[in-house]
Amino acid sequence: MKYRDLSKEEFDAIVTGELTHHAIWLESELVEIISNYFLGDSYKKADFNRLLFRRDGLTFQDKIEIVRGMLPLFKKSAVVEHLKKLLLKIEELKDFRNAFAHGIDAQSDKNDKLCLKIELISRSGKTKTIEVTPETHEKHMESLDKLFNEVHQVCLELKHMGGGA
Repeated sequence: MKYRDLSKEEFDAIVTGELTHHAIWLESELVEIISNYFLGDSYKKADFNRLLFRRDGLTFQDKIEIVRGMLPLFKKSAVVEHLKKLLLKIEELKDFRNAFAHGIDAQSDKNDKLCLKIELISRSGKTKTIEVTPETHEKHMESLDKLFNEVHQVCLELKHMGGGA
């Protein structure tokens, strides 16, 4: 996409939307890891996912923590160690996406009409600032595509290792 052809408002909306889509895709992979482990290919899997994982109260962070809590249930392997590292990257995406959802739009110091500067107060009370330009966003999207592919591959490998019921 030619981000430089957009207005600042359009760029902001595109960034937020693309981050949200990647978060949804990664969240779906976490649900798949969980339901594969407990239900395998059971005909009950769709109902299980709908009733437990697609409801309002269970957050993205909850699903990350469930998968993290499941790590000891899987056979020790390089795949499990890789998943542990991927969960940290997924949390980084979640935090980045949350900055766009809950942060305050601040004035950028850069002389770039499309530079988005978001300020967010962390749980500990520290101010965190994120700046996004079309170039940094493009690199970020490439890394998120790679992250999704890695998580999807781990999901498949766990299923083949017997990570299903």
